Amino acid sequence: MSNMPLVSNTTGIPNEAQVTAVFDDVRTQLGSVPNLFRAYANNPTILTQLWDRYQHVMLTGHLSPRLKEGIALMIASDEHSDYGISQHSTLLQKLGVDPHEVLRIRTDPDHAHYNEKEHALLEVARHGNSRPHDHGDKVVNTAREAGASDAEILEALAVGGLSAELSHAAALLGITPD
Repeated sequence: MSNMPLVSNTTGIPNEAQVTAVFDDVRTQLGSVPNLFRAYANNPTILTQLWDRYQHVMLTGHLSPRLKEGIALMIASDEHSDYGISQHSTLLQKLGVDPHEVLRIRTDPDHAHYNEKEHALLEVARHGNSRPHDHGDKVVNTAREAGASDAEILEALAVGGLSAELSHAAALLGITPD
């Protein structure tokens, strides 16, 4: 596997100001710049678009940060992404989730400590990632019956989709966990 170079010093790189601005914003929002963002800095335009999407999907919206990180961890685990598993496990623990619960979310999300609506949204994200053509309407209707709004259903799908995309990129590019 070929590792993508990680940009750590933005001095002298193409579009230096653009990458520096994104890194500064990422650092402000997340506390540090994850390795995956450092790899994406090799293409400043894509880095900027990724960061914009990440902010909209993961840092705003209707779903709690705990549920979003749980969805992301579940999808990373489904995708066998060492990078994603490491990142989202760490982020869940920073949110105050007990390490045993993080392991449960990763290995047996059906028994994780989420309420009925949250479990339904986890299933929406998993189903959307693994088998979207297989009776998706039933999964969506179950989520609605559990009290999820259409906006929440779409947000769960977006979190799952972003997590799958970044899991694939980390694996393909050989990005090591931070």
